[in-house]
Amino acid sequence: MKSLPYQLLAFDFDGTLADTLPWFDTVLASVAQKYGFRNPAEDEKEQLRHRDVRQILSTLNIPFWKAPAILMEFRQRMQEASPDVRLFAGIEQALAALKQAGYQIAVLSSNSEVNVRRTLGMATALIDQYRCGSDLFGKASRLKTLYRQTGCTPQTCLLIGDEIRDIDAARESGCHAASVAWGYNHPDVLRAQGPQFLFDTPNDLRLQLLPG
Repeated sequence: MKSLPYQLLAFDFDGTLADTLPWFDTVLASVAQKYGFRNPAEDEKEQLRHRDVRQILSTLNIPFWKAPAILMEFRQRMQEASPDVRLFAGIEQALAALKQAGYQIAVLSSNSEVNVRRTLGMATALIDQYRCGSDLFGKASRLKTLYRQTGCTPQTCLLIGDEIRDIDAARESGCHAASVAWGYNHPDVLRAQGPQFLFDTPNDLRLQLLPG
């Protein structure tokens, strides 16, 4: 039997495991009004999918120092509202297959662990490690902590996310990067960054990461 290409799979949450963007859209206008940044028009939102976080902050007139408070506002509102946010179709089945194959599975998210666990539901049993509540650019340090605590090396870890910043975090921490095509950043933008994998559907996680 072929060996696994990695020991640890670290997943982003929003836009990768869970379809949280529709809910974020419902509260975006009120958060923008509260913190004094520009609420993008509907046609502009698609354009923003082609930009990285720093470009998005600049476009929406959000000072970098204000971003952590805005991120915390979204986390808190989700926690208080308990919205009916679901995992993407096929994600739970993919996680179960990867776990059964012998992978360690972690969730690294700027969202809160409360929100992550509530959305995962029964799938929480498939997760070995949670590193949640990080800031916009905090995943690289969380990954390095994971290496120490799991005994994995950067070379045996794969970070799977839906944004350019996930690829950047993987490279900063020394591990490989994978992107999903169903999340926030447009697949063409992610492909141009040269991740080791670009998964078009959740089933591709199984097809490409399980031994043939």
